[in-house]
Amino acid sequence: MISVNATRKLHHYWLYAMVIVVSLTLGIFVGARQLSPEPVYNNAQLLPAPKMLPEFNLTNHYGEAIRSSLWRGRWSLVFFGFTSCPDICPLELQKLGKLLRVMQGNTGLQVVFISVDPERDTPTKLRDYVGFFHPDIVALQGSNSELARTAQFFGAAYDRSVIIDSKLLRVPAGIDMPDGSGDVYQVNHSTRIFIVNPEGAYSGSFMPPFDVEQLEADLNLMMTH
Repeated sequence: MISVNATRKLHHYWLYAMVIVVSLTLGIFVGARQLSPEPVYNNAQLLPAPKMLPEFNLTNHYGEAIRSSLWRGRWSLVFFGFTSCPDICPLELQKLGKLLRVMQGNTGLQVVFISVDPERDTPTKLRDYVGFFHPDIVALQGSNSELARTAQFFGAAYDRSVIIDSKLLRVPAGIDMPDGSGDVYQVNHSTRIFIVNPEGAYSGSFMPPFDVEQLEADLNLMMTH
């Protein structure tokens, strides 16, 4: 017959053994994670910690107010520009359209084009513009103040410059174009492509120059990591 003391000792032995096993298991798991190499991206620069997107008071190219659901459940590539852009915007949107075609069938990716020229970029103009590059590209617009708030969140820079009475006038982000600006003025904007993850958080960006194959490889790595 086993004594009470012996039973207690046996119980303590198994308890200590279980603690040791659990500690070793956790140690191996943590060590393996620390030793496993981090993904190496071609061009993506990720933030140390993603930032949840606030509610933006923007509308899409059908004039519909967007909701936070726009960003949920898929990866989004966000590009700021304007439809009258002579070079950068059409070149980059052409690449993003090609990227969507290359990743055809992958419903986990969308491209969002945000116009920073609300005076000229009407919903109809935006719809025709993005549709030329790919029918699934989403275009967004809003007031100058809301666009400036959106751009500031992502760290995108832009302003406008116009000549009035033979003087060059710089119009900062968030300010309406002054009377007399007409339809001929320049918009200066950053060219990064911003990344929003399926949880609706700003995760990082791609820096130019952009290569479609490298974008595809980086996105596939993000989606599986």
